[in-house]
Amino acid sequence: MATHGPYPLPAGGIKATLTGGNTVGAALRERQPRADGYRHLDTPALIRRLLDLNANTYLYCIWDSATDFDDLRDEFLPAAAAYGIDVIPYIVPPTETSEHGRASRPYRLDYVGWATAFAELAAKYPNFRAWAIDDFECGDNAKLFTPEYMREFLDAAAAIAPDLRFYTCAYFGMATSPEFLDKYAEFVDGIIYPFLDGHHENTTVASSLGACLDEILELTDPRGLELIPLLYTGRFLDAPLHATPEYCTAALATTAEYVAAGRIPGVISYGTQIDDGPTPSADNKALYGDGRLALINSRSRAAAGTTASATQRVPVDPRLPRYEVSFWYHRWFLAPGIEPGRYQLELLIDGTVVWTMDLHEQRWPVWTNGDGMEGPVDVTQYVAGRNFVALTFRLHVLKETAGQYIDVGVDHVESIGLGVRNGGFEENSDWILESSGPLLSVYDHYLRDRPARIFAAIARAYQGG
Repeated sequence: MATHGPYPLPAGGIKATLTGGNTVGAALRERQPRADGYRHLDTPALIRRLLDLNANTYLYCIWDSATDFDDLRDEFLPAAAAYGIDVIPYIVPPTETSEHGRASRPYRLDYVGWATAFAELAAKYPNFRAWAIDDFECGDNAKLFTPEYMREFLDAAAAIAPDLRFYTCAYFGMATSPEFLDKYAEFVDGIIYPFLDGHHENTTVASSLGACLDEILELTDPRGLELIPLLYTGRFLDAPLHATPEYCTAALATTAEYVAAGRIPGVISYGTQIDDGPTPSADNKALYGDGRLALINSRSRAAAGTTASATQRVPVDPRLPRYEVSFWYHRWFLAPGIEPGRYQLELLIDGTVVWTMDLHEQRWPVWTNGDGMEGPVDVTQYVAGRNFVALTFRLHVLKETAGQYIDVGVDHVESIGLGVRNGGFEENSDWILESSGPLLSVYDHYLRDRPARIFAAIARAYQGG
């Protein structure tokens, strides 16, 4: 394990935020370029927003601009020190380094150069607590980060700033791998763990966070490694749905309990939108209004028979000679899509399947009305003579699947003869949502001010922690 002493934690633990790739509004830059042709970091504005967030630590990502390191050294680091904000620079490995695009500059893949430069800054600024490199084990990164090379650049840092701490990122699979932890325990002080509901890769379920932390801590504690969870509070491109204010509040409540118990040093909110911008309009996946039913799976392995469903017990009008259900559905895939016979969307009446669609056959990512060209589904034979029936929409895994993301939306449910309520899914009511395995059934509501609500939720959690 690394030999540094305990992290000098701020009051209440680390309450951090971090920008990153493909996040919206998570960085603040000056509106006009300077003489060098670059729009530099707007340090005063960023400091104000960090204070508004009640953050006491900023993971400063050096990746977006060639001026990032100069802005850190010359402007942000001293300003953060004046306001009592700790700083942890975050740089990228070879898999995230391009020649003409994003890269950690100026040293790029010279990690001896980075270690030396960071140690010199840490010797000058007490609020320079640590530094981190992303994703040691992704792609061919491990070929560079050999034990010999890591000793070389960490020795270079220790010669200047012996107490400077060092972290890497580890997703759940690596964070629960004894082989990975043993390989790097000698070199790192801890791991930054991006929480994605265990192996399920979503930013919807927060209730599994405690169990995930417990499983990792069983391995990191004996190895003397710190564990800092990272929560996706902006968008994560491989998650079917974006984080919500409720998700962030629940996850941060869990991390606050673990910090108070001394089990973890703190938490990082990743991709938190800080530019006061609205929710991107493309995030509204409803047919009408702002709500829909979402039946989803990430790339997780799902066994045959796994389902996600929404059910409503509806009254039947006895006066009518026929009954029908009209609904619209939409499917989103990530390449390469799905194979035939994997996922099926179903309509059920009292547990009997009355309509199906193999989602491979729904080739167009557009809203479609019921039974293809035929529109609404005639359910008379299943409903006639009944007082009430259970109406269910269900996503059903027919054959085991893995690596196939799917998001099925259902909206604008209407009927002749059935008293359907909340057919637009605009409210969190009337439908009983059930999920199994990695599949999820969720009310997906578009919030035009979601970034502001999430920011406020984090600020409340950080203030209270």
